[in-house]
Amino acid sequence: MKDEMDILREVSSIAAAHGSRALSEMLKKRINLSLPNLESVRPRDLNSKISTDTPVISVQSRILSGTSGNIILILEEQSAFQLVSICYSNNQKDKPGAFTEMGLSVIKEIGNVVIGSYAGALSIFLKAPVVPSIPTLINGPLAEIIHSVTSSYDKEESILLIEAFFEEVERRIKGGLYFILTPAAMKEIQEACEKILKSLGE
Repeated sequence: MKDEMDILREVSSIAAAHGSRALSEMLKKRINLSLPNLESVRPRDLNSKISTDTPVISVQSRILSGTSGNIILILEEQSAFQLVSICYSNNQKDKPGAFTEMGLSVIKEIGNVVIGSYAGALSIFLKAPVVPSIPTLINGPLAEIIHSVTSSYDKEESILLIEAFFEEVERRIKGGLYFILTPAAMKEIQEACEKILKSLGE
């Protein structure tokens, strides 16, 4: 199981790198990315794992095919304002705020690109198209956002929570990429990892 988790951690690193690279290209700025943290946890225990009440803005997509789960881009509120400022034309006199209709549209489009890049990297590993849903934008405390995503899951069955954090130092843009795997998806990916280990042993 340890070897399988190592493979999954590597795959998660590649997927998160694809997502952060897409963000870097949009901003034309360097993004520092942490190594992903993987944790198996029951939905009912999530509050003790993610206890922060910090307000954030999330762009999230449910995976429609290829596996099952959710991909979520999390941004601190101040970072969301900075993103809108960078993405909007510098010569525009009336720049939108992060919570205007235009600002929210910008954030949602950024999330769509980042999540799509993340899903594309997962598709290569799973050898099946991982198709995310049209993204939805929700703001609130991080713990409540993660809880809302997992509220329909069996509270006693473990899910896999994969998180990677990124930062753009110049504007202090901070956020995270979360990949939440359902119990069924955990089994599918475990089997994919087993096949990789067998192929390496041949």
